[in-house]
Amino acid sequence: MDRGLTRKREKLTDYRDDYWVCGKCKMCQSMNVQKVESARFYRNCPCGTRYRFESYYAAGMMEIARAITNMEFEPTQKTAEIIYSCNLCGLCQEMCFPLKGMHTTRIIQLMREKAVDEGWGPLEAHKPMLDSTAEKDNPFGLKQGFKAKAVKGLGVKDLTKEKAENLLFVGCAYAADEDMQSKLSSIVKVLKAAGVDFGVLGDAEPCCRSFNLALGDRDGFEEKALENIELFKATGASRIITACPHCLQVLRDEYCKSMDIEVLHVTELLSRVLKKGGIELKQEVGIRAAYHDPCMLGRWCGVYNSPRRLLQALPGLELLEFERKLEDSWCCGSGGGVKASDPELAAWAAKERIEEARAVGADAIVTACPHCESHFSGTGDMRVYDIFQLVAAGMGEEAI
Repeated sequence: MDRGLTRKREKLTDYRDDYWVCGKCKMCQSMNVQKVESARFYRNCPCGTRYRFESYYAAGMMEIARAITNMEFEPTQKTAEIIYSCNLCGLCQEMCFPLKGMHTTRIIQLMREKAVDEGWGPLEAHKPMLDSTAEKDNPFGLKQGFKAKAVKGLGVKDLTKEKAENLLFVGCAYAADEDMQSKLSSIVKVLKAAGVDFGVLGDAEPCCRSFNLALGDRDGFEEKALENIELFKATGASRIITACPHCLQVLRDEYCKSMDIEVLHVTELLSRVLKKGGIELKQEVGIRAAYHDPCMLGRWCGVYNSPRRLLQALPGLELLEFERKLEDSWCCGSGGGVKASDPELAAWAAKERIEEARAVGADAIVTACPHCESHFSGTGDMRVYDIFQLVAAGMGEEAI
């Protein structure tokens, strides 16, 4: 999705040819049956599968897009509820685009932008998070100082005062509370043990504003984006690394087009170091786990192999795969603002994934996204690990 900040904004009507020719073939409603072993896990769309009305599947949303732009009806509160029930997981587009060339997920995003521009979106449940981002530069209502607190005592460079090759963009999620800060500590330990030269911005680090984009508030994103780019450039870092796939996607797809800085997920960088022999994984982990591909890391950013290379190198880890994996991975349920506006749907999607983990024989789930990890952990009764916890354990840096 190549959209730089300096380019003209896309609008819903730019994709008129896509949603006008949708033939309702229902490719967006199920998996390719050759890719799954059981009928139990052939569904691919969380909101469509849960609510079982055509309007909640991509094909129905394409019809809504067509009717709105053709001015066949005035959008209502129910219209907004439908388009915000989508996790923006991208699996419908993954199914449709290779055969029909349709950008279904992008169209849903642009419908949300239209909703915000016209005042019938977002949903009430989303407004506190958008207000918090505008007023406090984070979507969680946290007071200034939480990012400095998150990195305090970790012994990392302050890139407002020092120089480093890599800027570790912490993100709001990994700094939000003590539990997530413990995962951030694992990331720092692993990077240090791998000999990576990096630093952080502490309280000077801005919110990437991925949540604004997910909800269709592009104005809220762009009002800070150019300022953020200048801050990143001023650090002198040649690379930005982040462990949050949502930050990664925005930095890579939106910011990166306006700055000459490489952007990588931390697993991508560590995979390179591992290949060169710069990481020693000697400690037994002793876990039978299935790896969950986060939607933003996988389908949106194309990062599938690097997390698996790290996990496969861990002694004692029996790495299993979900039936729905790689580009066909089932969403955890928390993305697209759904966890805030429809927590029941979000929890149901997570429980579906946990059940799938049990079906393949896993005792635990491991993932590479703070949002997926915290959502699974708060929803079910299966052990869930952030990948960096396991890598740190394999390095002997901490116990699990």
